[in-house]
Amino acid sequence: MLQRLKKNVPFIVSLVFAVAAAVLIYTSVQASRPTVPVLVATRNLSVGEKIALSDVAVKRLPVEAVPQTALRDPRQAAGQTVTGAPILTGDVVRAEHLSAESSLAATLATYAPPGWVAVELPPETGKNMEGVRRGDTVDVYAETAGGPNGQGTVVGVVAKGAVVLATPWTMVGTSVQQSQSASSKSFVVAVRPEEAPALASLLVRGKKAAVTLVRRQ
Repeated sequence: MLQRLKKNVPFIVSLVFAVAAAVLIYTSVQASRPTVPVLVATRNLSVGEKIALSDVAVKRLPVEAVPQTALRDPRQAAGQTVTGAPILTGDVVRAEHLSAESSLAATLATYAPPGWVAVELPPETGKNMEGVRRGDTVDVYAETAGGPNGQGTVVGVVAKGAVVLATPWTMVGTSVQQSQSASSKSFVVAVRPEEAPALASLLVRGKKAAVTLVRRQ
């Protein structure tokens, strides 16, 4: 065994030197590749969030790895709203990720079909449904005319397949926290334009509403 090991020593030494040379060559090639400064996210940024200077940083990346729409200066991103999709920590920040619109407008454009409108639901709606979050689909129920013989009221669907844009809470990891930015403490949903008047009238007339979560297909 010892004799065989001695015979293999030259081969082992050659292999070590070959590996070391390959690592050195790879390191040299990487160091010589041209790089450019780009903006990357320093934390996870959700759709609708307004970007602060502390949310982005400048990092140098190889030219071939940088998208044409990548932003280079933190001032290009500061004050802009995330739209389209979340930006994860370390992701390159692109122009198409951001919007100059308000948080709600950017969220509406991201989650709802074109032409839909945002409507606030009455306070206390869905107060025990903390698991509901932006992008979920809900049906909205409220009192509607149409009791027996057309008299009185019944509870019925006033908006079907509404898309949640904002809730009175925010999701942080797996926990739920009360939102500090939700001044209305209410749900905001996106609905078809023809459904908006019935929902708006609930808030104006001080009526209540309930939401049910619709399972995605």
